[in-house]
Amino acid sequence: DPTRYPVILVHGILGFPEVFALLEWRLNQAGYKTFNFFYPSTEKTIREHGEDLATWIKAQTKQDTILLITHSMGNLVAREMHYAHPEIPIYRWLMVAPPNQGALSADLWNRIPLYRWWTDTPGQELRFSNKQAHYKQLPPPSCEFAILAGGMKNEIGFSLLLDGDDDGKVRVVETKLPGYADFMIIQQVHTGLLFSKETFEQADAFFRTGHFDATLIDKEFNLGKSLEEIPNLLKQGESK
Repeated sequence: DPTRYPVILVHGILGFPEVFALLEWRLNQAGYKTFNFFYPSTEKTIREHGEDLATWIKAQTKQDTILLITHSMGNLVAREMHYAHPEIPIYRWLMVAPPNQGALSADLWNRIPLYRWWTDTPGQELRFSNKQAHYKQLPPPSCEFAILAGGMKNEIGFSLLLDGDDDGKVRVVETKLPGYADFMIIQQVHTGLLFSKETFEQADAFFRTGHFDATLIDKEFNLGKSLEEIPNLLKQGESK
């Protein structure tokens, strides 16, 4: 039963723990215990954030085996952590919208001075054209991992500025990493993936079986409606 392992949640650049609110509630309802990591994403390099994540995980879990759900740049932070600290045992790891090859969208945003100032070094590391970024030199994780990418499941994607299928920020091709146990595209935008019920269902399926459940069907998703439902869902959880 994978619920015996704590689930570590790691957000992306300019993110915050609350972005996992609905997914975390669903995990808790299913019996998982969650730990939500916050880090000031633009104040250090991705590699340095990885060290901070390792220290935090050890303090929270006392070296217990963990499950991982990481989103966007949080995937790269966790990859740095895993490479530098293989002593932290990971049972299974779900990567959500990971820019494993960098993100062309970061190259486009980099033309704007405000982006360069606001995102600092991590914003530069995220660029698809930055071949020297440290995470791009790392091997794939040694644990079981699966990738959920967002996209339209066509050759256009959500952004007309990006080539091929994409979630509006990360192209499907940029999420790939050799050695994954399973891979799936969900019809959601980048952050919308975290609010989609299907993301939770696939996370649970992967944690339990090592594979996604291909029988689940994409459902239409309304981000605004899901945000409005969070308080009611939390109240339901407190009443049980």
